[in-house]
Amino acid sequence: MFGKSRVIAVVAVLLLLGITCGIAAAAEVAPGVVIKGYMQNRFYAAPGANGEFRSERISISAVAALPNDSTGYVELYYHPWGSGSGLYLESAYYDTALGKGRIRIGKGRRMTFGITPAWPSRKTSNYGVVSEAFTQDRIQGVQYMLQQGVLDLGVSAHTAYRLGTRNLGEIPGDTVRNPAHQVSHLALRDLPGELSRHLEISARLGGKWPNGLKAGVSYSAGTLDGRDLATLKTAGLVSAASTDDDRNVLGLDVSYKAPSGFILQGEWYDSGAGDLDYGAWNLLAGTELPSGWKVFARYGVQDMDVTATSNQLTWDTQQISLSVVQPLRKNLWIQYEYEINDEDPPAGVGSVKNDLFFVELFTGF
Repeated sequence: MFGKSRVIAVVAVLLLLGITCGIAAAAEVAPGVVIKGYMQNRFYAAPGANGEFRSERISISAVAALPNDSTGYVELYYHPWGSGSGLYLESAYYDTALGKGRIRIGKGRRMTFGITPAWPSRKTSNYGVVSEAFTQDRIQGVQYMLQQGVLDLGVSAHTAYRLGTRNLGEIPGDTVRNPAHQVSHLALRDLPGELSRHLEISARLGGKWPNGLKAGVSYSAGTLDGRDLATLKTAGLVSAASTDDDRNVLGLDVSYKAPSGFILQGEWYDSGAGDLDYGAWNLLAGTELPSGWKVFARYGVQDMDVTATSNQLTWDTQQISLSVVQPLRKNLWIQYEYEINDEDPPAGVGSVKNDLFFVELFTGF
């Protein structure tokens, strides 16, 4: 039987789809509103799993053209496997011109730090260990972006991220394979209903050149939520007597896309969380062929810079992601993706078989 929260979620999605159809049918009434959506359906194969189908997510978004070169944007995710309702507010912001740049107010991807891991830059369907650690989640606040010539500048003030965990090797919604075939690693989270009690400042100064080269340096600074400092102590990542609650991240990024379709990306982040100093980096290479096929390979590392214990959060992690995109028709493709995960547990603790392969059908509408 469906739980009450799951029934509410399904009804909400159906209502949203109904509203979407109604708006689309009444386009002459609101010609400035564009409705879009997509869904991801996957088949997983991995150690400890017998082959499983999963509906990964459904997304519905609406963008409205407003007066004075402004827009309003809302996007809602529904994760059928998610706890509670399964609903997640991906974005809800107002964007408008301000001086020579643009200001964005509300919730959405952080455009002012590192390589924002949206589809055009992420390439693989899964985010990867480095993005999970530092760039994946959305922010709630104010962002200002400016592009003048080669200059690419962004600065934001937003509610700080909470420190949390993500799981390498996880099949969403699978309670059989997990947790025996997954490894937790430290990550930033915009946990719904559990936002940090502090503000954070993020900024990126970079360049964007006509030859396809982009590069930048990023920095974010804030204060650890007291609950997160307690988590670090419990995990043995800082001493039980620590009172340092400073939170900062320094990042460098570079990307290049050649006219031939060859792509190269690199990211490096160094973070201080109280007395803990840890970091991560990755390198991605690939090509987008004239036929529409795409091939990518990425190597990522998260280095915790502490002595490994039985607690998985202290383990260094390495990840290889291999991804191939097969085009079918407009807004429809199949993505084949294989993650090879390797961790460094302490002596006497066995390694975890948490590699992951999935085939994803992406359908845009």
